[in-house]
Amino acid sequence: MNANSRLLIDCRNVRKMFPDPAGVPFAAVAGISFRLSSGEIVGLLGPDGAGKTTLIRLITGLMKPHEGSISVLNLDSVKKSRAIQSSIGYMPQKFGLYEDLTVRENMELYARMHGVSGQDREKRFRDLLSMTSLERFTGRLAGKLSGGMKQKLGLCCSLISSPSLILLDEPTVGVDPLSRRELWNILRQFSHEEGVGVLVSTSYMDESAYCNRTLIMYQGRLLVDAPPADVIARAEGMCVTVQTPEKINTRQFQSRLATMPGIINATPQGGTVRIILPPDHPTRQKLEEYHPQPGRPDFSDGFMTLLAEQTDPASGDIPVPEGKPLPEQAAEGDVVIRVTDLVRQFGSFTAVNHVSFSVRKGQVFGLLGPNGAGKSTTFRMLCGLLPATSGTLNVAGADLRTAAARARRKVGYVAQKFSMYGMLTTRQNLEFFAGAYGMAGKERKEAIQAMEKEFRLTPYM
Repeated sequence: MNANSRLLIDCRNVRKMFPDPAGVPFAAVAGISFRLSSGEIVGLLGPDGAGKTTLIRLITGLMKPHEGSISVLNLDSVKKSRAIQSSIGYMPQKFGLYEDLTVRENMELYARMHGVSGQDREKRFRDLLSMTSLERFTGRLAGKLSGGMKQKLGLCCSLISSPSLILLDEPTVGVDPLSRRELWNILRQFSHEEGVGVLVSTSYMDESAYCNRTLIMYQGRLLVDAPPADVIARAEGMCVTVQTPEKINTRQFQSRLATMPGIINATPQGGTVRIILPPDHPTRQKLEEYHPQPGRPDFSDGFMTLLAEQTDPASGDIPVPEGKPLPEQAAEGDVVIRVTDLVRQFGSFTAVNHVSFSVRKGQVFGLLGPNGAGKSTTFRMLCGLLPATSGTLNVAGADLRTAAARARRKVGYVAQKFSMYGMLTTRQNLEFFAGAYGMAGKERKEAIQAMEKEFRLTPYM
C-alpha cells in the first residue's frame, strides 16, 4: 500500500457459519483477514466450495458475519450495508440483466438506480460502450447477446456510478478466452486510470497473471495472501515432463503416474505428461526410464502444491485417478456422431454454416470457438432439441430428423445452465432424471447407487 493509496476493504478475523447437510454447523469462512487498497487488483482463487462467494457477499453487506468485522470504504458492513451497496460496483455470478431490454435500456435502468443523470450519464455511457466495444449493439436485446457480450454489459452496469471499488464473482465463467482477456484489460484500465480497487473471484488459474495479489482459499480458510510470483515459486524445481512410452495411450500413462507416491499432479500434454513432484522424492528414480526433463512452474503448479500441503489424498479430499484402462482407439467404423453439411438459420442470420464432423467411440471431441460461434446451437441440434435447417445428423445410430426421441434416450446432455430442481433433494433429482431416461426398478436403483459412489454424494443425498 503506497502513500497515495486509500484503504477500501479491511477484513478482520471474519467467520461465517452454515449448517452442513446433516445440520452440523461448519465455517464457510473461517477467520479470514486481509486488506485491499485503491488501484489494486486482487484475485480470489480456490476450488468450488472454498468460500469465495460467501466472502464476497459478506463484504457487500448482503450477509452478516458471525464473528469479526468488515470495513468497506470506511463503512461497517453490518451497520452501513445499504450505503456500501449503493457506493460499490458489484457483479454477482448471475448478474441481473433484463433480457427483454436493450443494451442501452439496461444501462439507463442501472444509471437511474444509482442516481447518475444528465451529461455525466451520457459521457459515462460513451466511455463504457467504447471500452467494451458495445457501441454497435446498443439497440440489441440483452437476451440476444453472446455470453461474452452479456458479461461486458454486466460490467458496464456495475461501473456506471464510477465506483471506487468493484467486486466481481467469477465474471469470466463460460466466456471464451478472447472475451476473458478483454474483460481483464478493461478492469486493468479502470484500476490504472481511475484508481479503482478490484476484487475478483475466478476459477481460472491463468487469470492470476492480471492480479497484483492473490488470495487462495480452501475449506473456508485463507491459505495465502501473496503476489502470483510467490505462489509460482512454491513449485520451483518440482515440475518434470516425461515422454509417453510407445504403444500406450498418453491418458493411460497419466493415470498410471498419478497413482505413484509423491506425485502431486499429472497432466497430459500432447505426447508427454507434466508432473509435479518434490525434487528429493524417491519416485524421481523410477521416472528415469521415461527420460524426464525439467519444466518451468506456472501458477497452477504452485496452487496444486499449496493444496497438496493442506490435504491427504488418502482422505478423499483430492480425487486420485484409479488408473482404470481406457478404451483402445476405436476403428473408423465405430462412429457415434456423424454431422454432414449442417446448417441452422434464425431468419436471415446463419448460426451454423455448413459444418461437418464425426466422433468415434472412445474419443473426447472438443468443439471450440468464441462466444457466438454456434457451439450451443450445434449441441442443441445434436440432442434433438432444435431442428436443423439443412444437413444431416446421426447420433448413436439414430437420424435426428426422423428419430429424435430415440436418439435422446442414448445421449447424456449437460447444458450451460443445467436444469436442477432446487426444491428436490439430490436423490429426488437423480430419480427424476433416471425416470426421464426410462429407467425403473432394479436398473434405476443400481444406476443411482453407482452415481452416488462415483461422485461421493452420500452426505448430500
